Amino acid sequence: MSLTVWDRHEAEAATATDASPGGTPESPQGGRSRRRRLVLVTAVVLVLGLVVAVAVSLARRGGNDAPLDPRNPGANGAQAVARVLEQRGVAVDIARGQAELADTDAIDGSTTVLVSDPRALSEETAAAMWDRVRGARRLVLVEPDRFLLQALDLAVSPAGGGSPTRSLRAGCVLAGLTASDTVTAGGTGYTSPAPGATRCFSFEGSSELVSLPASPGTPEVVVLGSGDLLSNGEVTRYDNAGVSLRLLGQGDRLVWYVPSVLDVSAGDTTPASELPRALGPLALLALFAVLALMLWRGRRFGPLVTEPLPAVVKAVETTQSRGRLYRRARDTGRAGTVLRAAATRRLASWLGLPVGATPEAVAQATAAASGRPLHEVLALLAGPPPADEDAMVALADDLSTLEKEVHRP
Repeated sequence: MSLTVWDRHEAEAATATDASPGGTPESPQGGRSRRRRLVLVTAVVLVLGLVVAVAVSLARRGGNDAPLDPRNPGANGAQAVARVLEQRGVAVDIARGQAELADTDAIDGSTTVLVSDPRALSEETAAAMWDRVRGARRLVLVEPDRFLLQALDLAVSPAGGGSPTRSLRAGCVLAGLTASDTVTAGGTGYTSPAPGATRCFSFEGSSELVSLPASPGTPEVVVLGSGDLLSNGEVTRYDNAGVSLRLLGQGDRLVWYVPSVLDVSAGDTTPASELPRALGPLALLALFAVLALMLWRGRRFGPLVTEPLPAVVKAVETTQSRGRLYRRARDTGRAGTVLRAAATRRLASWLGLPVGATPEAVAQATAAASGRPLHEVLALLAGPPPADEDAMVALADDLSTLEKEVHRP
């Protein structure tokens, strides 16, 4: 058998062309497109940088979305209590961070100081805060942890979770409280062995409010185990509003201190639980940096650079080599399938049939164009595979003749 049929079979399947090194010159449209992409990527990076700057700025200022922030109108904020106190004639001074607390007017016996997030304080910042508020009338700490209580040398210690019930009665008498006051329960419970300490909202040995009396050089300290009664979302429940206003409005002035973890120095002693709080802005900055890196490295600018191949193999040589492999393998069935598929594709193109037309549809159109019987054309295009090399040669010749009958010049 001649090698020609095998080579023809492989030529039907191969679409490779000779490779030639070298590139094409860049078009003006391509240059303008690259410039537009460069401008777009630059704008995106600038916007991301602006977002990061705003996020870091909000983090440094304590942001108005912080829990129990007096300018936070959300459910976890405390804007409602601050506004009502101002309407009742109490001057509300907001100090965000240690520097603003130091810049406030003198704190005297007519001033109440509220620390809305004591867990953001370190040993040094807690000591600075304590020195600043020694002359106050009352100091209110909202849910302080054991670290801060020990740093301030207060005779109060956490006693685990508070009451599992939804509300608790005060059961005590304190400036701003009556025994019948009822507030939302579920905060942190505290205990105190200090003489003269007042314990309110108690349940099974722990209290959600502990008051240490004032002494010369120190204010009255109120440890509040639940900040929910100050929040916008809970202030209207039970007697939360009344208790909040009376606890914080005993004097003519309220200093609302919102501590910031950014005031903590590198060598300062900080509770381990507060470390993740400082990592928030850094994680956000890292996220935008990764997005900017993806945009920068995900696009290629300029024309594609062609690289010469180490060896150029002509398509005809590849076709002949693969044809020899097919011949050696005696794979007449596969060769016949490839020949029929190629002939069907060409016939469909000449006859104006859609791409992907079935062999049956191509056979009907071919029979009408060539004048041959339909069963004869269908046997050529979709018949059984050739059994041997002679049958494959005959199939190749018959397909070639059929194509010539249809595609006459």
